[in-house]
Amino acid sequence: MFDENGVAAWPALAVNYTTKTQYLFRINKGAFGLSDNSKVNQFVEKRDRPVPFENMVFIGDGSTDIPCFRLVKEQGGLSVAVFKPHTKGARGKADNYIKDGRVHCAVPAVYTDGSELDRVIKANINAVATRAALSGLLAEGPQ
Repeated sequence: MFDENGVAAWPALAVNYTTKTQYLFRINKGAFGLSDNSKVNQFVEKRDRPVPFENMVFIGDGSTDIPCFRLVKEQGGLSVAVFKPHTKGARGKADNYIKDGRVHCAVPAVYTDGSELDRVIKANINAVATRAALSGLLAEGPQ
């Protein structure tokens, strides 16, 4: 929520760990109206969903992200745990998410060009683009 000067004054919406997955389904199904619960709960064939889970990337930093880590990973998307570099125990906690099968990788929360996170995300973008291109070629059939 913004004040009369356009300055953020208070969060308009609080999203907790149980509603995070709902928002992923809203994105997946194109159900962006916050009060439109019927669309998010409506059956939509996987092929007809505007944003397939396999095209999603979920980046999280803690235990409240576990349901989303798992959902995105199990549906074919990329789940990435980030941790504060140089913080005692942070890497171990993130590595446990890998061991438990919740994420694909754990990398430092460094968002600069060329960082490990940057390379992981760009590699995933390339993989999604390649998969889409191959899908298009296969749909065309032999020439």
